[in-house]
Amino acid sequence: MLRHGGLGRGGAFFVLSAIDRMDWPDSLRTYLTRPLVRPWALAPTVLVLLLAIPMLRPLRQPEPGLLSDSQAARFATVQAIVESSTLAIDNSAFQTREKVLIDGHWYADQPPAFAMLLAGTYRVMHWMGLSFERNPVLVMYVLTLLGVTLPVAVGCGLVYRLGRLFELPRPWRSGLACCTVFSGGWIAYAVAMNSHAPAAAGVLAAVACLFHVALVKNPAGGGGWLIAAGLFAGLAAVIEPTASVFAVLLVAVILSMRWSPSQRAGGILLYLIGLSPPLLLHTVLNVPLTGDFLPVSMHMEFTRSMPSDRPAAIAVEQTYDDGASGSEIGQGISKVFLALFGPQGLFSHFPAALFGIFGISAVMHRHWPGWTKVLAGATAVGSVLILLAATIGGPGLRLSPAFAAPWSVVFMPLLLLWTGAWLRRRHGPVKWSLFLLLTLFSVLVGLAGMTSPLAPASPNEYTAWSAAKRALGLIEPPDRSVRRPAPPVDRKPSPGTARATPPRPGESPRTVEGIET
Repeated sequence: MLRHGGLGRGGAFFVLSAIDRMDWPDSLRTYLTRPLVRPWALAPTVLVLLLAIPMLRPLRQPEPGLLSDSQAARFATVQAIVESSTLAIDNSAFQTREKVLIDGHWYADQPPAFAMLLAGTYRVMHWMGLSFERNPVLVMYVLTLLGVTLPVAVGCGLVYRLGRLFELPRPWRSGLACCTVFSGGWIAYAVAMNSHAPAAAGVLAAVACLFHVALVKNPAGGGGWLIAAGLFAGLAAVIEPTASVFAVLLVAVILSMRWSPSQRAGGILLYLIGLSPPLLLHTVLNVPLTGDFLPVSMHMEFTRSMPSDRPAAIAVEQTYDDGASGSEIGQGISKVFLALFGPQGLFSHFPAALFGIFGISAVMHRHWPGWTKVLAGATAVGSVLILLAATIGGPGLRLSPAFAAPWSVVFMPLLLLWTGAWLRRRHGPVKWSLFLLLTLFSVLVGLAGMTSPLAPASPNEYTAWSAAKRALGLIEPPDRSVRRPAPPVDRKPSPGTARATPPRPGESPRTVEGIET
């Protein structure tokens, strides 16, 4: 900064000479005299912000009634926490069908920890006079920017830092960071309120902390990084339940460090210490609702406000049920195949993920450090477990109507990170051409998904192609009135007229003065 700033050559020389003459510690003197701004490191982060900030959903869809059910449920919970000091969304202005009925109150069908973290920002805005009632667009924009877009941008910078693992030059590390964000769908979910994108950033932050621990010669000096790794992994797990897979698998990375048994035990203890605050927050918020540690989305016994005739839900069920006949094993294989190559498949949208798999294979076949191989194996195992949970797992983890495969956003950045191991090897023109072609296709698909990340496609239609047509204006946006019917108007009855009341759940319709209710 001092060398490339605006002090002039004489002023910079004077300042640097003064710093050298002072009795500074060597580490502080090196920090003050080196350049603090690295263009190749900042370029991917700045590019993500430049593309994502103008495309945030509150700008392109300012009407709260056009929000998806998941976004509306999260904003409703944030509003209830700040304005009513409760998680119940009975009095919220946001209409959503992703809610459950518990003890006579409606709650969002989502883990509450993310909404609680966002509530801190909204509380400050509410104190300043900004609220969902007065400035809904501005409030939703700021919450989306701070809760989703900025974590993705920071995660992009972490990928550049993790590129040192593959000993790549700085331009290649910058390209790897861009490839991780733009060719895996992460950029598409950086423009809308969702839990997958910040959870992926939390997983990358935990991996980056473990990377710094591996670089420290003295294990005692990496205690803070181990606590930070547990903290970020815990935050990712309580924000998005599927990220808890990596919170568990990262323990194996600590065990693979070249430490003594006592140092490994201490490292795991520090990791668990960092993991405790997010888990404690989730427990305090979730146990009063469900009675256990599992989030609300995994409890199927609660009454849900999701009609069976929802068009988007029918489209998704058709996608996963076509051809899924025969034994349970055959149905499971068919669902996994459709999840990978179907209309909302992973590889049908982002074939660049293949090179991340090739990178993991390259790490396993070469003389890499043991903890690196364990981390690569944890990435593969975690990705497979999330895939199985999203396809043949419980109903609370199934694929939801959205662009491409939202369940893959949690592990795709970490999977694409291992493309760096493939890039450092020598390849022929054919392989490089194939890499450029598939990466370019994946980037274009990700950019097209920014136009409608949470808008489902029609049956038997690729969501990437549907999003591209919407971006080009070739088709009209989907009819939102079909997905969320308007609430009935509460008209006051005239004097002397009995008011009809809707039947309770499980109760047959009644009649009042010959009028069916």
